[in-house]
Amino acid sequence: MSLLVFGGLAGALGAGIQFSGDPSAAGPRQQLALFEVIDEGKPELKTRLKTDGTDMAMLPQVDTDGYAEVESGDEPSLDVAYAEGAEATGTGGPSDDVMADGEGVGVRINGKLVKPGESYGEVTKIASLDDAPISGMTETLNGVRLPRIAPDGRTPSEVYARPFANPSQKPVVALVVGGLGINATHTKSAIEELPPEVTLSFAPDANRLQYWIDRARAAGHEVLIELPMENYDYGRMKMHPQTLLAGKGADVNVPRLNTLLGRASGYFGVINYQGAKFAEDAAAVRPVLDVLGKRGVALVEDGSLEEASLDKVADQTHVRYAKAASPIDTKLTADDINLELMELETIAKEKGAAMGAGYAFPITIEMAKIWASELGPKGIILAPVSALVGTTPAELVDAERVATGSKAPAPVNPAG
Repeated sequence: MSLLVFGGLAGALGAGIQFSGDPSAAGPRQQLALFEVIDEGKPELKTRLKTDGTDMAMLPQVDTDGYAEVESGDEPSLDVAYAEGAEATGTGGPSDDVMADGEGVGVRINGKLVKPGESYGEVTKIASLDDAPISGMTETLNGVRLPRIAPDGRTPSEVYARPFANPSQKPVVALVVGGLGINATHTKSAIEELPPEVTLSFAPDANRLQYWIDRARAAGHEVLIELPMENYDYGRMKMHPQTLLAGKGADVNVPRLNTLLGRASGYFGVINYQGAKFAEDAAAVRPVLDVLGKRGVALVEDGSLEEASLDKVADQTHVRYAKAASPIDTKLTADDINLELMELETIAKEKGAAMGAGYAFPITIEMAKIWASELGPKGIILAPVSALVGTTPAELVDAERVATGSKAPAPVNPAG
């Protein structure tokens, strides 16, 4: 009954509205929009391709008068700090380090000072080293091509070294990464990813040794050849057939040395591979270093030898010599390698120069790459190892150049 009553009332009300008109017409009406109301016509599309058929004259024009003198290019815009004389509108790094450089007006991009008239690409380009062998720097002995001092007095340790200058006398660090030529992937990574100031050393039995040396020099790296020297304990490892032996004289070790030196051309020096036993035997070491001195080849010690006589014999035989403070990757963790690299910085600030040595493990390459990129703001310069080797033979000694193995510290290669 109730449903019938309410149904009748609703019907009567509807009939009244139908006959009396639309109730919304009885007063003002306002439309509320939840979103912006736009013209429902076809929207104008932005031109993406020349074939879109859009009339280019219809596109809005941008006033470029203020950009007339700005050059386009691929120069990175991150980490930019302005040197003295340039107006800075933002910060990209610690400006105090930049202002203290005293290198003139310019803008510092990613740690490199770009002066007026220079481009970022020009500043950061890698200068390739000359192809080896260089004329006059080799001779053939018993069918083996060996390095020699040229008739005009040039030595392999100078000619094949990467040029370096430190006129501002800043602390210097150097790094050699070795074991190259055995693993092609790691060798390629070291050549292409490490800064050209990092010295690379190659195993004498590397596959395509000259090819890899040529690639390294083309990328700006100076190179060393590794000399296998007798160790105390080889464990299950097999001794290299040309290992320099303790207790043996020139008749055994010099032919072995010549075989190793004749593997390739283009190296400024040699570096020990192992050798704790050999390096302690001064009598065995002397004839080997005699040959290096007479051929103008430098000697680098990797810092792993505790009781070595190499430094003393190098002084006596006038061999250009440098010694690493320590290996950087005896423990293959990022933290341990980083601590060793930080120690090099400390030594460099205290003594003027320091050198480290490592192998081409992926973690070593990665940590060295990061470390090298952060040296600039610290006021430390990355130098090739050749910049730290000792004096030339006695009659050619230059008082401004010293060996890192010397007990008396002095400026490192200030004249370049």
